[in-house]
Amino acid sequence: MNLRNALLNTLSLLTIAIVFVFTSCKSGNSGEVADTLNADSVDMATLSQDVKDVVYPLPTPFEVTNMLTQIGAKYNSAILNPTNKAEKYFTESSKAINLGIYGADLAYAATYEQKQDVKLYSKSLKTLVDELGINIDYSLMLSDEFKEKLNNKDTLVNYISKTFYDTYQFLGKKSNPDLALLMGSGVWVELMYIATNISEDTYNYSGIVKLITDQKDSYTKLMALLAARNSNADIKALETQLSVLKPVFDKIDAGLSEGDYKIILNTIKEVRKSLVL
Repeated sequence: MNLRNALLNTLSLLTIAIVFVFTSCKSGNSGEVADTLNADSVDMATLSQDVKDVVYPLPTPFEVTNMLTQIGAKYNSAILNPTNKAEKYFTESSKAINLGIYGADLAYAATYEQKQDVKLYSKSLKTLVDELGINIDYSLMLSDEFKEKLNNKDTLVNYISKTFYDTYQFLGKKSNPDLALLMGSGVWVELMYIATNISEDTYNYSGIVKLITDQKDSYTKLMALLAARNSNADIKALETQLSVLKPVFDKIDAGLSEGDYKIILNTIKEVRKSLVL
């Protein structure tokens, strides 16, 4: 059976790009990366359908950040990766991981309509994209046209999502599937970090605890992705670091104790610290 079709039949949480982690540089007739200037024509229903066409077993950045707004969590820019670090990442792996981290930060800022932070994180993403040789025009995110999009949240979300997915696609299909996986891992770690650090007492924030417990499936699938490509030393190191969470997620259906929650919080904090440097 075609590997891509087999995966499509077994994974239910679908979005765009890490299919290429499994299919490497498989060719096809899916077309070239679309011009991001056309993002305004992509409504959320169309985007949701499009992302179900290929495998990406993790929640998209906007899925998680929208959950935070729905439970009334306040915006906290102090916990994000400082934008001035973008030029300090020298290896391809660190650039790809932090491309994911900055992507999550951008989604978080956009969800809360923090226009200045959206601009700053767009600039940091462009720095990493350019250094990785990704043929996606992030300069559009610094243009006058993009400034107009800042005034409409739905348009902004569509635009960022389209650009974000195109970046995954480029890494997986035309560049390096390992980098696509590292980028996706960076997104997951940063979203977990944001969720567990938006306040000093998140365990008593029932909405946050539920959000974290709901990530059991995404954690399991992330670990499967890492295991599949752990001949890469950077991926193996990340797999080892995150494996500490397995016993907690294995029993999470029975309820998340405060001790279990602290394991998640502290592990994510340490992993994230090692990634952002």
